[in-house]
Amino acid sequence: MAMKQFISSTIIVTGMVLGSSLLPTQAQQSCFLEGANGQHIDLGHLCGNGSSNTSQPNASGKTGVFTVPIKRRDSGIPVVDVTFNEQHTFEMLFDTGASGITVSTDMAESMGLKAEGQAFSQTAEGVVPISLSTVSSVKAGELTSSDLQVAINPSLPIGLLGQTFYGHYDVMIKEDTIELRTR
Repeated sequence: MAMKQFISSTIIVTGMVLGSSLLPTQAQQSCFLEGANGQHIDLGHLCGNGSSNTSQPNASGKTGVFTVPIKRRDSGIPVVDVTFNEQHTFEMLFDTGASGITVSTDMAESMGLKAEGQAFSQTAEGVVPISLSTVSSVKAGELTSSDLQVAINPSLPIGLLGQTFYGHYDVMIKEDTIELRTR
């Protein structure tokens, strides 16, 4: 009787262990902010399940280290070239205080972006209405990210490259380059 109970227990435990390893894992919980009109704003990049970033060896052959050349500075803030959808390049501020990527209306029109939603953004000038859209790729220097949400702010003369793009990296701003290291 004891042997039969031992075998039954062993089979049950083995089944639980093997069964759980064969089952697909559940999807991660979504991470979003609900806007004023009920639209969901993806915050996955802040929760660790956001967009994909390429992690290939850079020009110097180091995996996980990417550089972005600084073209100039505007009031001390680095200005970098950013390419959207592999074809539209604009100067943008590398803004360490910005949570996302914000483009001007002119930039959005040049890229043919269509508003997919509306939201409000807290800026230095106060709360302003913005439109939301998605781009298939964003590239700065050696780093490319895919499927990112961008805000379209009509009051900006230059775009802001924020945490949505580089939030998974440790950032070191040097004299003429920005170095991004995979955490």
